[in-house]
Amino acid sequence: MKPLVSVIIPVYNSRDYLAETIQSVLDQSLEAVEIIAVNDGSTDGSLEVLQSFGDRIRLVSQKNSGQGAARNRALAMASGDFVYFMDSDDWIDRNTLESCVARCLKDNLDFVFFDAVSFGAEYDKTASWFDYHRAEPYTRVIQGRIAMEDMLNRGLYRCSVCMCLYRKDFITKNKISFPEGIVHEDEFFSAAAYLKADRIAGIPEEFYHRRLRVNSVMTRTFSERNAQGYLTTLKLCEGLGDTKEEKDTVRLLTKGFVISLMHNSWNLPFKYRIKIAWTIVTRYPHAFSAKPYLALLFKKYLR
Repeated sequence: MKPLVSVIIPVYNSRDYLAETIQSVLDQSLEAVEIIAVNDGSTDGSLEVLQSFGDRIRLVSQKNSGQGAARNRALAMASGDFVYFMDSDDWIDRNTLESCVARCLKDNLDFVFFDAVSFGAEYDKTASWFDYHRAEPYTRVIQGRIAMEDMLNRGLYRCSVCMCLYRKDFITKNKISFPEGIVHEDEFFSAAAYLKADRIAGIPEEFYHRRLRVNSVMTRTFSERNAQGYLTTLKLCEGLGDTKEEKDTVRLLTKGFVISLMHNSWNLPFKYRIKIAWTIVTRYPHAFSAKPYLALLFKKYLR
């Protein structure tokens, strides 16, 4: 049976949670699903967990190259009409893929999005960073750029690709791929998808369950690698947008990136913070905001 959905899972050192992740996909109410797991140089026994599923998954291994490279490799292998990107320590509700495919087919959507809920030892309910619920359901069909701008203005934009199901031909036709060799690779992919999409809609369900655990990409201390991921994403986003309206939306998006970068970089070495400050002033003056800019430079000394 030809798969209707290709579920792409990059795997790096998530042995303790991986079986639950894979099983949540195998248990989907939609049967025409293939799982493509990319072992990205794991050293903790994750490969053995993947091998235990035998031919129920398509398994490929590579040297550690990062999540973006792993996703791109699996995307090139995907044979489903739709693709779904999932992290290797999370899980999805049983009817997730069936509900998303049905909505895409009903309204001829380029992609559909939904909400997520956080859980785990590191989950802090007071931290807005881990809030993946949108107050507005966006159930009506809407152009991607318009939805993105509205979400940005209302603080409802969520860039995680784990909260979307995409038509594969939409991705390939528009040549959308993940930046490789950086973290925060979702930001560029999501921005490109929203800007290119003619028809999208939301399902007001928390289908995705995001695990917050010690020393994951989501919870570890903000580092120079994180900052460089933001800077690279900002540069890539400069090439997005063909019309004035699209470019205005990109400027709104990059303003959010810059403010987040300034808020999170205060504990980096001073020379690196000076580099960030100079980049913001010279390349992204539209995103300048005095309070986070001063926090970037001086918060470390005021604590």
